[in-house]
Amino acid sequence: MSDTDPPADAERPIHDLLPPGPPPSAEIWVEEDQLPYDLSGAPPSPALIRLVERFGLPERVLVTHAEDGADGDWQVLQGSLWLRAAREAGMRRIPVRAMELSHLSAAFLALVLNQQWAADVAAQADALQVLLEAGATPEHLARISGLGRGRLRRLTSLLELHPVLRQALREGRLRPSLAFAICGLSESSQQELADLLEREGELSQADLRRLGKAGSEPVDGQLEEVPGGPGRGATPPAPSSSQPEDPARRARRQAEELLRTLEEARIAGEITARVAEVVEELRRVAW
Repeated sequence: MSDTDPPADAERPIHDLLPPGPPPSAEIWVEEDQLPYDLSGAPPSPALIRLVERFGLPERVLVTHAEDGADGDWQVLQGSLWLRAAREAGMRRIPVRAMELSHLSAAFLALVLNQQWAADVAAQADALQVLLEAGATPEHLARISGLGRGRLRRLTSLLELHPVLRQALREGRLRPSLAFAICGLSESSQQELADLLEREGELSQADLRRLGKAGSEPVDGQLEEVPGGPGRGATPPAPSSSQPEDPARRARRQAEELLRTLEEARIAGEITARVAEVVEELRRVAW
C-alpha cells in the first residue's frame, strides 16, 4: 500500500482518532441549556460554587458539537465539574472553548484529558468504550495516549460493572476505588451490591469485605478463587493474627490503600496512574 492509499476499513477507526492537524477552535459563550445535564462525577462543593459566584469560571469548559440525539447541543470533553458549579452559581451563559472534532477524536481527547482527576474516571471509561467499540485496541491506545497499559486495563474492567453501579459511578454516588474493587466480583455479587445501593443510597468498604469473605471460604480444604480472577481489582483477605502476612501481599495491600487515598483526595492523575500501574503489577504476583 502506498502512502497515498486510504486506510483499510478495519484500520479506519484507529486512523480517525487523531486529526491531521490542530482542529478549529474558538472561545465562545453558550446558553447553559444547550449543554448536557447527564454529566459524570460528584456534585461541586459549596466552596467551589462560591468561588465561581465571586470569580467566574477560572477554566474554560472544553466542548465539541454533540451528535444527533445527544443531551444538549454540545458534548463536554473536560470541565464537567466547573459546568455544574456554574449552574449552581446561577450562570445562564457559560464560557467554553469549542473544538470541531470527529466523534472518535472527541472520545480519544476525553479519554486522555480526564485522567487528571480520579473523580472523572467514569468519563474516561465511557470514552474508552466508544473507542473500543469503534475498533481501537488497548495496545494502540496505550501507545498514543500515554496512559499506560495498566491504567487502560483498569478502565476496561469498569465496562463490566453492573449498569446500576456504573451509573452510580457517573453520578458520583460510587467512589472510584470501590468501583474498581467491585469489578472483580461475580455477576451475582454485583447484583447484590446494586440492589443494596438502590435501597441504601450508598456502598461502603464493609459491604465489599462481607462479599469478599463469603467468596473466600474454604472449599475441599482449599481457598476458592475470588470471582474475576487475578488482576481484576478484588482485594485479598486480611491475614489472620496467627499467620504472618506475606511481604508481597502486604506490599499489594499497602499500594491499594495508597491508591484509594489518592483517588479520594483527587490527586493529579499522573501520580495516581503510576500507583495504579504498580497495583496492577502487584496483583499479578501477590494474589
